[in-house]
Amino acid sequence: MSSRKWLCLGVLLLANGLPAPAAAHGDHAEVTPPEVVSQPKPAWPAGSDQSREVQVTLFLTVDATGRVTGAKLASATEIPADSPVEAGEFEAHAIETAKRWRFKPAMGPEGPLPAKIRAVIRFLPARTATQAPPEKAHSHHGAEPAHAHAHEHEHSDAHDHAQGAEAASETPAPGDAEVYVRASTPPRTASAVERDRRVLGAAPHRTASDLLLTVPGTFVTQHSGEGKAHQIFFRGFDAVHGQDIEFWVGGAPVNEVSNVHGQGYADLHFVMPEVVTRVTALPGPYSPEQGDFAVAGSMDFELGYDEPGFTLSGTLGSYGARRAFLAYHPKDAPSETFGAFETYESDGFGVGRAAQRASAIAQIVHPLHDDIELRLLASTYAARFGSAGVLRVDDVESGRKDRFDSYDTAQGGRSGRSQIVADLRGAVDDWHFHFGPYAISRSLELNHNFTGFLEDPVNGDSTQQLNDARTLGFRASLRRQIKLLNEHDSISVGIAGRDDSVEQSDRLLSQVTREVTASIIDSEIHAQSVSGYIDVSVRPISRVVVRGGGRWDALSFGITDHLRNDQTRSAQGTHFGKKGTVDVAVLPGLHALLSYGEGFRSPQARSLGAGERTPFTEVTSYELGVRYADTKRIRASFAAFHTDLSDDVVFLESVARNEPVPATQRNGVVIDFTAEPTPWFTSSVGATYTRATFTESGGDYVDGALVPFVPQVVVRDDLALKPTLGKLWGRSLVGTFGLGLTYLYRRPIPYGELGTNVFLMDARVAARLKEVELSLESFNLLDTDWNDGEFVYASNFNQGASPSLLPVRHISAGAPRTIMATLTLFI
Repeated sequence: MSSRKWLCLGVLLLANGLPAPAAAHGDHAEVTPPEVVSQPKPAWPAGSDQSREVQVTLFLTVDATGRVTGAKLASATEIPADSPVEAGEFEAHAIETAKRWRFKPAMGPEGPLPAKIRAVIRFLPARTATQAPPEKAHSHHGAEPAHAHAHEHEHSDAHDHAQGAEAASETPAPGDAEVYVRASTPPRTASAVERDRRVLGAAPHRTASDLLLTVPGTFVTQHSGEGKAHQIFFRGFDAVHGQDIEFWVGGAPVNEVSNVHGQGYADLHFVMPEVVTRVTALPGPYSPEQGDFAVAGSMDFELGYDEPGFTLSGTLGSYGARRAFLAYHPKDAPSETFGAFETYESDGFGVGRAAQRASAIAQIVHPLHDDIELRLLASTYAARFGSAGVLRVDDVESGRKDRFDSYDTAQGGRSGRSQIVADLRGAVDDWHFHFGPYAISRSLELNHNFTGFLEDPVNGDSTQQLNDARTLGFRASLRRQIKLLNEHDSISVGIAGRDDSVEQSDRLLSQVTREVTASIIDSEIHAQSVSGYIDVSVRPISRVVVRGGGRWDALSFGITDHLRNDQTRSAQGTHFGKKGTVDVAVLPGLHALLSYGEGFRSPQARSLGAGERTPFTEVTSYELGVRYADTKRIRASFAAFHTDLSDDVVFLESVARNEPVPATQRNGVVIDFTAEPTPWFTSSVGATYTRATFTESGGDYVDGALVPFVPQVVVRDDLALKPTLGKLWGRSLVGTFGLGLTYLYRRPIPYGELGTNVFLMDARVAARLKEVELSLESFNLLDTDWNDGEFVYASNFNQGASPSLLPVRHISAGAPRTIMATLTLFI
C-alpha cells in the first residue's frame, strides 16, 4: 500500500474512532466575548417622568468590527402605570442609542467574530450612575456556538449629573458570564475561507458570480455574452456551469439535477452582489454536510443588506449599459431583513451580445422566542441574452472577422428562477436546531452553434436546448455538546431531502429558417435524493481536535423518453462517504490541519439504463496545511492537496455539453493571505497551482495528459482603501479606492496545446458624502485583448463548403475595457 493510502487510512481511523463538535476547538478555541468600548447616554423621551427608573431589554447583534448592526426587543418593557409616555417611546430611544454603542468584537482562534448579546438599557434618574451590562449572548443559525467564560471588569465613566433629562452611560458590572458567540464552524480544511463585505466589496463586481474571484483558485468567465451561467474554474477543476461545485444561496440549492446543458448547472444571476454579505468556500469533500456536486468543494452565499432606509442607485456605462438598483433595510432590524430590486440592460461589447435581466429579492427575520427565529426569503429573476459564439482564430488573424464579431447572431437564450425559502433556527435547552424547506422553479432556453455547417452543410449545426425544472426540498440538523473526552465535545446529525421534476429537450435548428429539423432529446425526469449524516468532534489530548463522520446519499431517477414512444426506465443507487479532520494547535493562532474526504457527483439521468444501479463519480481527496490568525485581523493559510476521480467529464463541442472521459487526478498547492488591520484598509491575496492529469487512457485522452481547459496557475489580489477625506457641509467625506488583479497561467486545451495567459485589472473609485455617493468603475482597465474561452476542434462556418476535419483553434473574446458610472442616494 502506498504511503498516501496509509496516510488516508490513519486519518479515517482517528476521525471515525473518536467522536467530535463542530463547535469548539477545545482549549485552543477559547472565544472571548465582546467588550464595551463606548456607550453613549440614552436621552429620556420628551415629557416623560424622569424620577423613576425604566429598563429596556434588547438583543444586540455585534459584528466582527464591533459595530452594533441590529437591535431588537428581548422582552416587553414595564413602565409605571401613571407614566405620561408609552413604553414604545422608551424602546425606540433605547434602540437608537444601542445602535451607537461600540464594542471590541468577540475574538476566536480565527480572529474577530460576530456575536448576539442581551443588554439592558436603563433610563436612570440623574443621581443614579450605573446600569446593567450586556447579558448572555446567543448563537445565530449556521454557526457553531463557541463557549467562553468571560470576566467583565468594572470601569468608571465620567457622567454629567447636571442634566436630569439624560440617563447615565451603561457600564459592565463585575462577574462571570457564559457567553455564546456566533463563531463560524471551525475549518474542516486548512484552505477553507470566508469572504465578508470588506473583501467582497474591495474591487468592483457586476454579478454574484464575480464575487467568487475573491476565493483562492477561482476564475469565472462568460462565453461571449452576459446571460448564461458563468463557467467556473476552481482548484484545478473546470466546473463548467457548476458540475463540480456545490452552491447554496440564502438556504436554497442552486445546482440543477440533470440539466440538459450541463449536470449541476448553477446560474447565480438572480443574486445582486450588493446583498451578499458573506461567501464561505469549503474546498474538497471534507465535511459531512457536503453532498452532490461537492467535488472541488462547496460555496455558500449569505444574504443581507445593512444600509438603513432606502438605497436608490443608477448606473450608466460602456456599450449602452444601464442599471437600476433599489433596496430597503429597516433601520432597527437585523441586516438579514431587507428587500432589493435590480434591472440591467446592455447592448453588448460586440454583435449578438445584448442582454437584459431583472431580479427581486425579499428576506425577513422574525423572532419567535428568545432563542428561536424564523427567516423567510422569496425571489424572482428573469433574463434574455444574446451570445456571439466562437470564432476561428485563422479568421480573426486574417482580418476576415473582428474578434468581437459573430458567425450567427441568433445565438443566446432566456433564463428564469423563482424561489421561496424558510429557515427555522434556534436552541431548545442544550440542542441547537435548524430546519429549512425550499421550493424552486427554473426555466432555461439556449441556442448555440459551435461547429457551423460541419455536420449539416445545408441547415447548419444550430442547437436549441430547453430545460424546465421544479424543485422541492429541505435540510434539517440538530447539534449539541456532549462530554465524551472533553466538555467541549459535540455531535451533529442532519437529514435532507429533495425532489426534482424536469422537462428537457435538445433540438437541431435550421440556421437559415430557425425551424426545428430534428430532436435529439425529449424527455421527462423525476429525481429524488435522501441524505443523512453524522458529525462528531472530540479532543483526545490537549491542543488536538479530531472531527469526522459519514454521509449517506440515496438517489433515484425515473426517465420518460418521448422519442421512444414514452418508454420509461428507472435507476437508483446509494453512496456513503467518510470524512475526517485532525486539527492541531501548534502555537497561539497557528493550526495544522490534515483532512480526508470521500464525495461524489451524480450522473446525467438520460445516461442511465433501465434497472441500473446509479453510477456515481467517486471522489477521494485529502489535504494537509496550516492556518494562522491573530487579533489584528491578519489571516493566512498554506495547503497542499490531492484529489482522485473515478471518471470525469470534458466539454465536447459537437454536442455543446460535457461528456464522459477517463479517470483524473489533481495535485496542487494553495496560498491565502488577508489583512484588515484598520477599518479603512483591506488586502487579500490568493494563489493556486494545480496539475490536473488523466490517470487512465480512453478515447482521445491518454494517461498522464493534462485535463483540458483547467488553468494551472490562478492568482488574485483584492485591495481597498476607504479613508475619510475630510468634512464638507458638516458631513464626513469618505473615499473608496479598490483594485482587483487576476492572473491565469498555462491553460491546457485539446491536442496538447496551451491557451494564452490572462492578466486583468479592475478598479473602483468612489466618494460618499453621507446621503450621496458617486462611483466610477472600470473592468479590464488596461484594455487587454484576452480570451474567456479557447478550444481546438474541426469546424466549417461556410454554408455548402467542403468541410475540413483538421482541428483548428477557436476563441470567444473576453470583454474589452468597460467603464461604469454610478450615482447612489441613501434615504
